[in-house]
Amino acid sequence: MIQEKAYAKVNLFLNVLEKRKDGYHNLEMLNVKVDLYDVLEFKTIDLAETVIIKSNDLFLSNQENIVIQVAKYMLKTYKIRTGIEIKIDKKIPFGAGLAGNSADSAAVIKGINELFSLNLSLETMKEIGLMYGADIPYCLIDSPAFVSGAGEQIEEVKLDLSKYQLLLVNPCEYISTRDVFALGDKSNYIAKDINIIKENIKDNNIDSLITNLYNSLEEIVVKNYEVMNNFRELIINELGSSGLIMTGSGSSFIKIITENDDFSEFIAKYKDKYLVKIHKFL
Repeated sequence: MIQEKAYAKVNLFLNVLEKRKDGYHNLEMLNVKVDLYDVLEFKTIDLAETVIIKSNDLFLSNQENIVIQVAKYMLKTYKIRTGIEIKIDKKIPFGAGLAGNSADSAAVIKGINELFSLNLSLETMKEIGLMYGADIPYCLIDSPAFVSGAGEQIEEVKLDLSKYQLLLVNPCEYISTRDVFALGDKSNYIAKDINIIKENIKDNNIDSLITNLYNSLEEIVVKNYEVMNNFRELIINELGSSGLIMTGSGSSFIKIITENDDFSEFIAKYKDKYLVKIHKFL
């Protein structure tokens, strides 16, 4: 049996550009990972070419999804005749903009590669991942990175966030990525200059980076989902807007904070209503 951790991903910057002929969108992102993760365990079973997923998340256990699709593809493509059981201890909330399914899918690629000694290169694993989702290639690495194209262009960067933490606030609302992009395609995505972010990183100017956080999808979500508009307003009223950004297509908001900031009162106030917790950057 082997084990893989699937870390949550957050966007500190996300531009949505034009839609491609293959259905994906060209993107510009600054992605980082935090110490929120699912744990996947892999073992072979005596059921030929069968994938069984057991999880505390009923969606993963009982429905067709990209995680099981990736596993089936790996078995078929590499002519693996035995079956495989994957146990997933799910901690990353579903539909929260944290790339939970993509992180699990990346862990499946790495886990099957190791379990069956396939010796696949990172580039090959990225190519497999891209077939199933734009976030999966990045989820195969654990470093901060600029990600562009449809998710296949990854440039790892040095970004020292050791003196900072991340306050994650999730309203326990599911937001469909597909629906958000469909809404965005009917309106205009507003893009900002990512070169400002690149200069901030080059100069190691984290304070300026925090003021330039941006997500093209945020205004689309808060405009079309009243619950999300109200949720953002609540956070801004309680904590201010500095360092606050929606990640992915929602529903989570993240706020970059320092180690000296005290949010214990806010956490105590909302911990029974929302998923709210402080995380460290990887």
